[in-house]
Amino acid sequence: MSPSGQLPARLAVYLEPHFPQHRVNVEYNRHGLRPKRLKLPAYGGEKLILPDVVVHRQGHDENNLLVIQVKKETNKESREYDRAVIAGMKQDYGYTWGVLIDLPAGPGATNRKAHLEWL
Repeated sequence: MSPSGQLPARLAVYLEPHFPQHRVNVEYNRHGLRPKRLKLPAYGGEKLILPDVVVHRQGHDENNLLVIQVKKETNKESREYDRAVIAGMKQDYGYTWGVLIDLPAGPGATNRKAHLEWL
């Protein structure tokens, strides 16, 4: 796992005790036996998705609580794609909340705060 891939895993470990009735999974994309997909026309149609962290009850879409996307500031990928994934997860899979987290990285990172965007 890459160093940036470790960030969601560490976040999941921190979150687990706060959600005793739910599962906290990292890069979980299963919907039953199928992988989760979203229709994202602005990004080329149907996409296989891999959210960074999800808080849910596996096996159904009735108690999906939270989907989290995590990025370092130095990651130049569009945050719009992450917002679209979060919106799609809320719409198609019934997640109640979504958050995009931008973490400080690079020179001077210790002097900046993380940016959280609740969607």
